[in-house]
Amino acid sequence: MFRDTLEITVAAGHGGDGVVSFFREKYIPKGGPDGGDGGRGGSVYLKAGSGVDSLAKLSKRHYKAERGQHGKGKGMAGRSGRDLVIEVPLGTRVFDAETGELIADLVEEGQTALVARGGEGGLGNAHFATATRQAPRFALGGLPGEKRKLRLELRLIADVGLVGYPNAGKSSLLAALTHARPKVADYPFTTLSPNLGVVEGELERFTLADIPGIIEGASEGKGLGLDFLRHISRTRLLLYVLDASDDPTRALGTLRDEVGAYDPELLRRPSLVALNKTDLLSEEEVAARVHELAAAGLPVVPTSAVTGTGLEELKRTLFELLAATPQPAPPPAPKPRREVPGLRVEEVEEGVFQVHAPELERLVGRIRGELWDAAGWLQEEFRRAGLEPALKARGVRAGDTVRIGELEFEYIPEG
Repeated sequence: MFRDTLEITVAAGHGGDGVVSFFREKYIPKGGPDGGDGGRGGSVYLKAGSGVDSLAKLSKRHYKAERGQHGKGKGMAGRSGRDLVIEVPLGTRVFDAETGELIADLVEEGQTALVARGGEGGLGNAHFATATRQAPRFALGGLPGEKRKLRLELRLIADVGLVGYPNAGKSSLLAALTHARPKVADYPFTTLSPNLGVVEGELERFTLADIPGIIEGASEGKGLGLDFLRHISRTRLLLYVLDASDDPTRALGTLRDEVGAYDPELLRRPSLVALNKTDLLSEEEVAARVHELAAAGLPVVPTSAVTGTGLEELKRTLFELLAATPQPAPPPAPKPRREVPGLRVEEVEEGVFQVHAPELERLVGRIRGELWDAAGWLQEEFRRAGLEPALKARGVRAGDTVRIGELEFEYIPEG
């Protein structure tokens, strides 16, 4: 089963906690702090690989990396969690499902994207020992890893894209030009998913993608067109396949209207017309239709996938056009997300102030061990974050109550 859109949830590993520990040996009953750090949580990566051709190969909808281990005594750090690498098809675009932000566009073999960063490991109590704090009885817990819902969208990467009405003979043409074996039958919408094939030359080759049939209104969601028009955007060259026996001039106009409505840039892409099923017409009728189509300004090659007429000329023309068409430039790297820190003080009742500061709230929540013993260290961190000026600007006075997360203390102005 082919699938070109998918939503998955990825969760990086939680960082391990730092530990409170003191050195103990037989003749050293009161040694110094030796708590080790927690290990970092594993991160989640997506990796593009040619061994995967459909998003249907992703067997799960939820992926979770390993958490980091907690620290130990004697300065022993916890092991970091193993990273999780998920292989996806070449041409996969990765979006944040909630914000719509483009995270990555994976178009090269082996290209990877970090989609969920592992949580930082906590610090053991050995980190907090100072000349005046020789036996700290607190440590920091690890941070949670990122969790995100992702929308994956596959856009096939091919040199040439076949564009045409249902039953125009695209699948037959693909089979005749390549070793691909798509489903072929004499009714519309035989092709329900894109098919890829490779056209071989003497010293070169190119890939050919059969896009499911487009109908009038496809760019507005009618038929199957909207689901698969995205695959055309990756191709270097468009090959319009027309049924010679069914008003090909009108068909070409409709197809180009739909392609242009989806993405006007595609109309400027090098293009070629394969006037297919010429075995159903006389030579005079074929010549008349070629003459009519020439008015569109595109090269026209009469073909028949059934008899093989014109296939060598079509291959030669495609090779010539591709040689003159540069490889598309790699997509620009998505801009990294910017974290916007904030510090806001709100008076929730008379003389009681709540500090809204994610970094400080997270810091308070990470304390392991004796919270009161960490008061001096927290005060230093609050000062570094600019809490004192923010409290004064909000009108907090000596003796007022200040809350940060689950921590509540009486405000005593500095100096």
